Amino acid sequence: MEFLRYLSITLFVIWCVSEIVISFINAINKSTVSSTGADRFSFLIVWLSTIPPILFAYLIQRHSIFSNEFGSFSTLFPFLGYLGCLFIALGITIRLIAVATLKQQFTTKVSIIERHKLVDTGIYKIIRHPAYLGYLTSLLGIGLVLGNWVGLMALVVLPLLGILYRIYVEESVLLGHFGSAYQEYTNRTKRLLPRIW
Repeated sequence: MEFLRYLSITLFVIWCVSEIVISFINAINKSTVSSTGADRFSFLIVWLSTIPPILFAYLIQRHSIFSNEFGSFSTLFPFLGYLGCLFIALGITIRLIAVATLKQQFTTKVSIIERHKLVDTGIYKIIRHPAYLGYLTSLLGIGLVLGNWVGLMALVVLPLLGILYRIYVEESVLLGHFGSAYQEYTNRTKRLLPRIW
């Protein structure tokens, strides 16, 4: 169990660092190209639907008020802990691949950049929003590692709602910009889960 604890802490730190790196990539991209914003507060909504659930999931696991192990699924450990670590690593990988595929077109806020091109290669050939899939996969992993059903639900449901709003905003903007080309792309790809949705 000690190894699992160190592994999960290491992966959580790597997740945090990867999000900081992604923010730096966004800052570099924004400084090199001009863009038109159409975010409609979706960036803020995603973060507001993520940070409080992470804090809640951690507190519900650690706080003495829940000393009776309310919502705990520790009886399923260490299996779910290792599964959670796998999801965190997989999520980080998917998200970074998605960002790398977009290259200079990646921004953390919904934007249309100068000479914007529709990317439908690499991981984007399979799903339209792999960066969000990676993000949600990592959060699912964090919830599993923390070992509490209530915290897990908070870490899955609330960020998913924020991401769904973000997808709605982003797809509206891309459809408005690319028109029939984006419509055709949506007809042959799924949003988040290959062959499902």
